[in-house]
Amino acid sequence: MINKNENIIIIGICGCSRCGKTKLTKELIQQYINLNQLNINTYIHCSSIHLDKYFNREKISKNLIKTSKGHTYRNWEFPGALDWDDFLITINKQIKEMSENIKDNKKGILIIEGYLLFSPEFEKYKEEVNNYLNIFDYYIYICLDKAIAKERRMKTTKVGNDYYDEILWPEHIKYCTKYIQFFKYLKENNKNILIIDGNKLYGIKDMALCILKWINIIEKLENDELNKLYNNLFTDFNIQMNLLEKHFSQIN
Repeated sequence: MINKNENIIIIGICGCSRCGKTKLTKELIQQYINLNQLNINTYIHCSSIHLDKYFNREKISKNLIKTSKGHTYRNWEFPGALDWDDFLITINKQIKEMSENIKDNKKGILIIEGYLLFSPEFEKYKEEVNNYLNIFDYYIYICLDKAIAKERRMKTTKVGNDYYDEILWPEHIKYCTKYIQFFKYLKENNKNILIIDGNKLYGIKDMALCILKWINIIEKLENDELNKLYNNLFTDFNIQMNLLEKHFSQIN
């Protein structure tokens, strides 16, 4: 059971490999720190948890896939490749530690990010799935074209072309396509959702400031350009869903 503290805002950031999840997380924390130093808000603590640090190497070693080129790879892209139970323990621990430091009506922010963030696969706590998916106050998904995502991946942690084209990307589509219905369900239940077009060259600092306004940490943005960006980001939900559906149509 996740014992969520109502004074802790939890933000979930999800998207394919190299879409910019970690970069956005770091910038949100940096801009939060800048604001806090100016004493213009009541938030005293901000931290993050990265799902990518919780790989289950035993399961990965057993999940082998052979590509059309005859290469056999370990599959790092399916939900079982991650140690969700340990991840859940970390979330509970972080919430507890933050709660102990929250006093005098202050609040905290916890940012959780990962490429399969909304695809939990708990073993010991299967009843925790719905509870886990509901802990987020804000759900963010970053869309990115396959070609750009692949180019970025090859410049950082390079993998074989056949691994990317036949395993990494197809597994991403397979396990994340369900987010279309998931986000529609969340919207029907008045949840806060943002689908970001990662192909657009938004300034990361400006994007972070717009998100901080969205979660009510910033009362107003300081100039017209930021307000224009805010309106571009937080467009009609149907437009955001069209973007998401286009993203998941990139099967090949």
